[in-house]
This record gives sequence, C-alpha cells and structure tokens, in this order.
Amino acid sequence: MYEINHYFLLFCYQSNIEFMFENSALINQLSAHLRKYVPFSEVELYEVFHLMEIREFKKGDVFIHESQIANEIAFSLEGYFRAYILHNGLEITRDITPVHSFFTALPSFVHNAPSFEVFEAISAAKAVVISKASLMGLYEKYPHWERFGRLIIEEMFINVQYRLYLFITQTAEQRYLDFIKKYPDMILQVPLQYIADFLGITQQSLSRLRKNIR
Repeated sequence: MYEINHYFLLFCYQSNIEFMFENSALINQLSAHLRKYVPFSEVELYEVFHLMEIREFKKGDVFIHESQIANEIAFSLEGYFRAYILHNGLEITRDITPVHSFFTALPSFVHNAPSFEVFEAISAAKAVVISKASLMGLYEKYPHWERFGRLIIEEMFINVQYRLYLFITQTAEQRYLDFIKKYPDMILQVPLQYIADFLGITQQSLSRLRKNIR
C-alpha cells in the first residue's frame, strides 16, 4: 500500500487540511484503487482529494433525480445504490451498484442532458463524490486524469454491454448463478425485488430459483 509521505504533508498546506488528515486511511485505499487504472504520481493523486466530498446517504436518499442533469460522479465506499427507470408508474431497476465501483447517470453526465433514470441509495451508504467541472479541470491539467476518465467511461459502457449479452444468451437461472458468483454480498443485503428487476424476472420467479438451487 502507498503510504502518505512528504508529498501529502506539502499538499495539506494547499488544500483541505482537516479532510486530508481525518481521512488518511481512505485516501491510501482510494489511491491504490485509482492506480489500478493509471500509474498516477502522488502529486496527481493528492490534487484530487481537496476536490472530492465524502457523502453519506440514508436508505431512500436520491443521488440523481429523473430529469436532473448528472453533474457529479461517485465512487461507492459502503452500501448499495440502484439505478431505476420510471415506466407506466412502475420503478424498474436497471442496475445495482457494487461496493467500490464508480457510478453516475452516464448519458446525462456525458451529454449534459436530463437523466432518464434515478439513482437511489437502497441501504445506508457512503460514497466519494466529485463534480464534472472538477474532473474537467483535472483532464486539462494532467494527461493521466484524462486517460483515467476515458477508462472509467469505457468500463461503464462495457458493463452495460455485458449485461445485454447475458440477457440475450443466458437463461434466468444462468443469470442468477452468474450474479451470486460475482456479487455474493448483494444477495444477502439487497432487497430481492431489486435483484429480480436487475435479472429481468419477477420476484416470484427469483424465489423459485433460490429454492431450487439451494
């Protein structure tokens, strides 16, 4: 793990000192995660920390509303969020955000258009949030941050495409088995109604699957 050193101490004088020291463990953890995408220097990493906010959510709190322009992107630290679409009076869950992943209403975030979906905390949750304007400033200043932004957008797009592939090629049982293999924690902590939506089946069908597979 990368430890905080003299670069950190120097940077504290130029940014949010209280935030940096109170969240030093989180900063080390987040730095290691970000470096999985791009080999950031310490200066490049620590410049972002005074731009971000740690936000806590209660169950039912909304991160992005329908018709709102998504001008922030988040990285989940604890708890779960779902993206849902309102259709004919029903809330249809499109996605459930795993812990330690990035999320936003991507079409809205990229095109500055009103969001057609809602992002809602489905448990007590905590996330690191940064504005699009702050990211754009980093993109202009550091090629590594511009590359990082492109990789995150690509990852989000690939995840959507992979889910579409599963819907086309797999049965409901196969999708469920793939889900519990990838996200064993979710099946214990996320309400079944949301998981059923995510898998494209009814809650009754999900209950039958769970009973048969046990």
